[in-house]
Amino acid sequence: MKESFALEDWTFSGKLVVTIPDATRPIDPLPALHAIALRASNIQKVVVGLGLHKPMKIPSTWSSFPIVQHNPDDCISTSVVDGIPGSVHRSFAKSEASLSIGIAELHQYAGFSGGYKGVAVGCGGRQTISQLHHRDRVLDPGVRIGVLTGNPFRECIDELGKAAGCQWALNYSPQQDQWFFGDPSAVLKSIASQSNSWYSVDKKYSSVLFSIPKSKGGSLYQASRAATYLALSPNPPLVKGAELWIEAPLDEGFGSEEGFVRALQQPYPWSKLLTGEPPLGAGAQRAIILAKVCTQYTIRLFGVRDPQLFRNVGLWASQEAAPRGSVGLLVSHPFYRLPQCVL
Repeated sequence: MKESFALEDWTFSGKLVVTIPDATRPIDPLPALHAIALRASNIQKVVVGLGLHKPMKIPSTWSSFPIVQHNPDDCISTSVVDGIPGSVHRSFAKSEASLSIGIAELHQYAGFSGGYKGVAVGCGGRQTISQLHHRDRVLDPGVRIGVLTGNPFRECIDELGKAAGCQWALNYSPQQDQWFFGDPSAVLKSIASQSNSWYSVDKKYSSVLFSIPKSKGGSLYQASRAATYLALSPNPPLVKGAELWIEAPLDEGFGSEEGFVRALQQPYPWSKLLTGEPPLGAGAQRAIILAKVCTQYTIRLFGVRDPQLFRNVGLWASQEAAPRGSVGLLVSHPFYRLPQCVL
């Protein structure tokens, strides 16, 4: 990872609050924190942007910074954005400015992670996050992976981030292996314009195997993103009924998001989640997206520690490794580069 932070002559002398991503993002924020500390004389707090995820184990190497973990039930109201009541971790209300450290990778709803998202969602209040991820919003036709312009979900995130007082973003782009610094929207647009998020293949496949990084391999909530990212991309190279193979230990089972776990108790393939009363609670939106994909394709889980847990909700699961010789296509980097069919 290049430590070319592009901070140039930036300095800040007031009270600064910095947010960093939790362990579900494949990035070590420590070098970026040190770079900021050289240029900001008063880092008041470093908030781990958990969103509605469970608290993480804080590495001992972070002890030189005033670390706190986000609590979505201890927030200050900001502004109403498109009917969403904005709120943010109370540390931001006591600061003179805030900065978001994060990674810009593909995102199911926001187009890309990064920009204002680390503050607006990572440090947002429970009601803010829940209403932002309501079924009507995540299924809006304009909400597309890899798309920033004209994406109503991204537009809401940006306005919520501005209302929360986020002034700067320091985002890592895995494709460029480079850091970008500046206005949160400008940073993300710059990364997106320089990223080649798609690569072309000239056929459609009946099976696809995803390489799942350790940061996403602990739970179905995180690992399933790989399958849905591809399946709901603009031109997925998949035949009708294709199998989407996810190989990960899933040591944490479904994950800690109670809305996601509860929604998957509906009969497989969870098509009822797409109509009628929308499911609620932390992570319910991931179950909605999973249902949308599973009505068209089949997900198979390989290398999981407890296959029966997933079989109980209708998923195919095995402790065995995926048979590489029989898979049609291997997707090595499903969170920032996806194949697209050119036919």
